[in-house]
Amino acid sequence: MKYKFILMIGIWLVVISFGMRYAYGEEELVEKGKQLYTQKKCGLCHTVDGSGGKKGGDLSDVGSKRDAEWLTKYMKDPKSVIPEAKMPAFRGTDEELNALVAYLMSLKKAK
Repeated sequence: MKYKFILMIGIWLVVISFGMRYAYGEEELVEKGKQLYTQKKCGLCHTVDGSGGKKGGDLSDVGSKRDAEWLTKYMKDPKSVIPEAKMPAFRGTDEELNALVAYLMSLKKAK
């Protein structure tokens, strides 16, 4: 019985540890994506929380409206998803694209 209890505590600590690492890693990815949003000047066309351009539309709630797969495909080749799209294809590494998508997925209005 004593060993089962120790084993359960050990498993619980491992699970919590992995969960915290994942959450921390996701926060870092979102922050990197936010920085890329600024560096790549996405705000010249797009609006987030009332700040930015109007040409590309408001992204303040895009994380509630689209999924990561759709955003990734759209950003790689906008015209393949929406033929009349004016947005240029994303130029950067897959790592940068993943970070930018993580940031966009974090943009959700409180309900």
